[in-house]
Amino acid sequence: MPTVFDRMPNHDRHAASTAEQRDPVCGMTVDPASAAATLVHVGKTYYFCSLRCHAKFSAAPETYVGAAGHPAAAVPGEYTCPMHPEVVQQGPGTCPICGMALEPRTPSAEPAESAELTDFRRRFRWTLPASVAVFILGMSDLIPGQPIHHALGGTLAWVELVLATPVVVWAGWPLLARGAASLKTRHLNMFTLIALGVLAAYLYSVAITVAPSLFPGAVGHGGVLAVYFEAASVIVSLVLLGQIWEMRARQQTGSAVRALLGLAPRFARRLDPDGQERDVPIAEVKVGDHLRVRPGEKIAVDGVVMSGRSAVDEAMVTGEPVPVEKDTGAKLVGGTLNGSGALVMQAERVGSDTVLAQIVHMVGQAQRSRAPIQRLADRVAGVFVPVVLAVALATFALWLLLGPEPQLPTAVMNAVAVLIIACPCALGLATPMSIMVGTGRGAAAGVLVRDAAALE
Repeated sequence: MPTVFDRMPNHDRHAASTAEQRDPVCGMTVDPASAAATLVHVGKTYYFCSLRCHAKFSAAPETYVGAAGHPAAAVPGEYTCPMHPEVVQQGPGTCPICGMALEPRTPSAEPAESAELTDFRRRFRWTLPASVAVFILGMSDLIPGQPIHHALGGTLAWVELVLATPVVVWAGWPLLARGAASLKTRHLNMFTLIALGVLAAYLYSVAITVAPSLFPGAVGHGGVLAVYFEAASVIVSLVLLGQIWEMRARQQTGSAVRALLGLAPRFARRLDPDGQERDVPIAEVKVGDHLRVRPGEKIAVDGVVMSGRSAVDEAMVTGEPVPVEKDTGAKLVGGTLNGSGALVMQAERVGSDTVLAQIVHMVGQAQRSRAPIQRLADRVAGVFVPVVLAVALATFALWLLLGPEPQLPTAVMNAVAVLIIACPCALGLATPMSIMVGTGRGAAAGVLVRDAAALE
């Protein structure tokens, strides 16, 4: 039973709708009395949760509400970021602010695996054996008797270099590219820390392997060079695995929207003015067309009964299991199921104006909306990453100056540890992921969430 989940009783909703406004940039609910900023565009006043949203809207209002002041319609092929709705582009890609994979703005009834997910899976599967091998070699000094050390001797570091290079350079390339993009756009995020940590461990190990004379103290157990290829390789593999799980979860949340879209039939039987009947794609049905609904068929679009009598199962909308009798003049909702009678109806609302299309749009908007608490996460992440970089530099300097021998390798690895362990993956992803999964599972159960604020 599709039910709008709200935060307030029915008698308060009308008052709230007149008092509360929606930030056109981030989609958050804003109390006009406490709005951070306001702006008048095309004769309408818009309210903003923060000065940042106000500045983005002021720079390009048509991006958010269209040239005529109406909400900007989603164009097929457009992608947006779940965390930053202001980021919109044609085709898939990554968000320049947080590095997350972009989501399509227009839902599709056809399940399709993203090209990025396919690419990440391929990179992970092909390089996982190499990562495991490098990890075993890197930890081989802990094996009693050190048989691997005795077998490979001075070539151990070179073997690790050969195995780790495709993992870091090829499999880790998307992660390194996101880290570089974050530095270029000055939007530091978790990929900044990942890229710096991986490159520091890998490049330092390459330098030790190629020119060991430059690092006289970089010798580990058994007289073998202390390289850290296993750290760089395992980090890349684990981050790739995390990204694969994240994209799979986000892709699965769209199954609820696809299930809703699947309620609508693909064809309608139109009655032409000359009396002929023919099946036409649902996209070709226009307002005013006369359609025949045969027994057992789904009603194509919203409309009114012109002739005939039947019982229609409207559980999709009302949740009532008992079919409703429909006679001349009765309203019909697209996607509902006709019973044993035959009807002739006139289309009144088609395409994105139907009730079913509005439900789908509502679920999609709720999945992309941001909860108020996400502002806190964004603020913390914006400060957290620069602080971590500063702490990593301080760690490197203190271990280099005050640490025991070998000072340089120890300083590098402790700085890398700070970068990797402090990665705020959960901080930036937990809130949007919980909203997407929650609204998706709710829609599958017939519960529609108005927006992220209502869910919170």
